[in-house]
Amino acid sequence: MLKEKNTQPQVENKEEIKRIVTEEAVSENPFINMYDAVRRAIDTVKEDEDNPLSPPFFKTVEIDSGQFERIIRDENLEYEVAFPAIFIHFINVRYLVQQQRLGEGRATMRIRFILNNLNNRDSTVECAPFSVFQRINVAIQDAKNHEPALNERCNLTYFDMPRTVNMLQAYWIDYEVWFRESTAWKYRNWVERYLVMPPFTDHTDAPGHDTGGHKVHPKPDYEEATGFRPSVENPEADGEEEGV
Repeated sequence: MLKEKNTQPQVENKEEIKRIVTEEAVSENPFINMYDAVRRAIDTVKEDEDNPLSPPFFKTVEIDSGQFERIIRDENLEYEVAFPAIFIHFINVRYLVQQQRLGEGRATMRIRFILNNLNNRDSTVECAPFSVFQRINVAIQDAKNHEPALNERCNLTYFDMPRTVNMLQAYWIDYEVWFRESTAWKYRNWVERYLVMPPFTDHTDAPGHDTGGHKVHPKPDYEEATGFRPSVENPEADGEEEGV
């Protein structure tokens, strides 16, 4: 007796095997993204506002790990810091707990800057930090047009000047920022497969992908796939159908 076989042997292509890539989880860290975005925005603040090729106004832009407090002490212990300097600190970080908003949170981004105007009580420079604050804020607001990390929310909320500054002009700016953690995937040992879901999609829709020769799957049919069943049995309706 002859038996029809529709199976086709699959030949492995060495060239295709070499192109198999790796699937790995890649997590986006919102704090790193926001910090990098703010750094790029601050670098647009130039020494000469009319010359875009002039050096950046701020010589130091770092994460605030205590430098600000050590500088404004009676004895400055941060001798290697080049001024003007900016230190960025994320405070009051809180995550939302709603089930539909996992990975979202709110925080306060505190930007503290120190200028190197030693004669800070001179009438010609005592108001200079207000101008610098305005330039920083404009740079950050402009960066929202091309920095995705700042698109969620980055609103100015607070501006202050400490009293003890160790002969330097020290100020800070607070921004309310919203962030969202996201995870993407890149391929790891990926093998391409063609998936059908009978009866909604079958191999007849794309016969070129039917390398196994399955053709049409008779099961499940629409009634089995949809799963619609009457919740209450109606014997009268059943009797009418039998009579017909």
